[in-house]
Amino acid sequence: MPGLFGIAARGLDPTLDHAFERLSGFESAPRALHRERSVDVGGRWALGRAHHGVLQPAPQLERATDVRVLFHGDLQNRRDLARGASPAIGPGASAADVVRSLYRSGGAAFASRLRGSYCAAVLDDKSRTLTLVSDQLGSYPLYWTATDHGLVFASELRAILRSGIAPRALNPAAVADVLTYGFLLGTKTLARGVQLLPPGCVLTYGLDSGDVSVSQYANVADRFEPWNGSQDAFYDALTTEFRGAMERAFDGDHAFGLALSGGLDSRALLSSMNGRASALTTYTLGVDGCADQVIAQRLSSIAGTKHLFFEMNRQYLADFIPNLERMVWLTDGMYVSHGLTEVLALQFLATSGIRVLLRGHGGELAKTDTAWPFHTDARIRAMPHRSEVVPYLLGRMNYLSADINLRDVFTPDWGHDVADRARASLETSVRDVDLSPSDLCTYLYLTEHHRRSSVPSLELFRDGVEIRTPFFDPDFMGLLLRAPAPWREGVEIHRVLTNRGNPQLLRVRNSNTGAPGDAGPLVEAALDKVNTALRRLNVYGYRHYHQFDAWMRAELLKHVELVLLDRRALDRGVYREDGVQTLIDETRSGTADRSFLLLALLIVEIWQRQNL
Repeated sequence: MPGLFGIAARGLDPTLDHAFERLSGFESAPRALHRERSVDVGGRWALGRAHHGVLQPAPQLERATDVRVLFHGDLQNRRDLARGASPAIGPGASAADVVRSLYRSGGAAFASRLRGSYCAAVLDDKSRTLTLVSDQLGSYPLYWTATDHGLVFASELRAILRSGIAPRALNPAAVADVLTYGFLLGTKTLARGVQLLPPGCVLTYGLDSGDVSVSQYANVADRFEPWNGSQDAFYDALTTEFRGAMERAFDGDHAFGLALSGGLDSRALLSSMNGRASALTTYTLGVDGCADQVIAQRLSSIAGTKHLFFEMNRQYLADFIPNLERMVWLTDGMYVSHGLTEVLALQFLATSGIRVLLRGHGGELAKTDTAWPFHTDARIRAMPHRSEVVPYLLGRMNYLSADINLRDVFTPDWGHDVADRARASLETSVRDVDLSPSDLCTYLYLTEHHRRSSVPSLELFRDGVEIRTPFFDPDFMGLLLRAPAPWREGVEIHRVLTNRGNPQLLRVRNSNTGAPGDAGPLVEAALDKVNTALRRLNVYGYRHYHQFDAWMRAELLKHVELVLLDRRALDRGVYREDGVQTLIDETRSGTADRSFLLLALLIVEIWQRQNL
């Protein structure tokens, strides 16, 4: 798996080399990864990087220097920073060279000057400090833990556990989040004592003292600075920023691809190809005859791209457990898929020739009433104060275990540890955040759902290709958040962006509503009913893109029984056999649908088998 990894020992550690060997045993991706490592001969530190040789191909640890830098991802203002560096280092300098120069001149304050999607690590041999940095949205994960032996970090949670430095124990607070929301909140992981570096933060570790400090250099809440101009002026400025985001997304001489669906997010990206469409490969994945297949082919034809369709046949459902195990491995067990299509897409992408894939993640924040599970609605808009948000969201977000007492599922000790943890997680997420209810939902989507659900799913794709998400471009997102909340609801922003890029794309129907992208509310409401009926009838060209829900009702239970009721699972003392059996029986009889709760339990158990 691509990413960064390293150990900073507290004092001299003669066993560091062996721990680093275990830590750096990253599993090979479909394409062979480029790897580089550097180990201090005195046993004080060890650093490494694995990558595809695409975004940051130059070696970063080959030069002997007192400041060693690892950089993973995109540094979008690299050229500007290089030109302004003192002493000058030239516009052709690598991202690692730029970070090293900025660090030498200003220490860890360099973090606030970087723009992009990345994570970074700086080892200063003279001051004996390790500095870890996340970008403003936490686009690339960095996990870490500090023990009496030192600090260990990696882009993979499993790598830290494999090192032997961190304790291996399941975190009840994390389990509570997964079984309530379907993803984790805050900085916790499934492993007790291992944390995720928060977005917009710098972690500093002293190799001599063992002291750890985490400071924030950027806060998403500060980006909601009100726009003072007209709505038309805002659209003009946003269009300019969107085009800039697309220019940055196409930076470099790479084989680019775009995941194209029948919705509006990827359509907006497609509209802004700026003459590159003929060199772009678009692809769609789904069952034969799904709406996305038909619509994406039409969109591709209008835009002039090379288009691929990857069919999901019944074999991928038959291989459910191997695919689920792969997904759990690549996402460290912290992603609950709603369609289990990601692993199959990764397999197909390996044959596509695409090296940098563009995805429409983040487009939901330009139509916040679709930004599930933190979407805005009439209730949110009518709230007079932010204090009402958490109680409402607690009821609305829990689609896994809303009407279940988790104490009936867990053993007594675990039931006590899990109880009320999910509520506490959400309350902590909004503490000291002074935003309106609508803006608070957007803030939570960015700081929690994006970072703890979207990013793990993107990490799965990053096992085979590099990913860029233009909607999450820091300059575009920074301007988008300045819009009054009502401007960010509905699809008007998508229509404006698409219309100013390629208006023909708006004349094609939206797979979610069945109406053309530029349809008025009355036409859209009427066609939405027709679209829903045709989808339920499984009509060719209107089918849903996956059959996972139907498969879950028919096949999931036998896999759950084989894994969750196995002695290995029960002997952990986490779940009660009769509690799990009740969930299975209720689902099988149709009394209640516990499919996603059982799937989440299955993921946690598979993660334990892989790591504990």
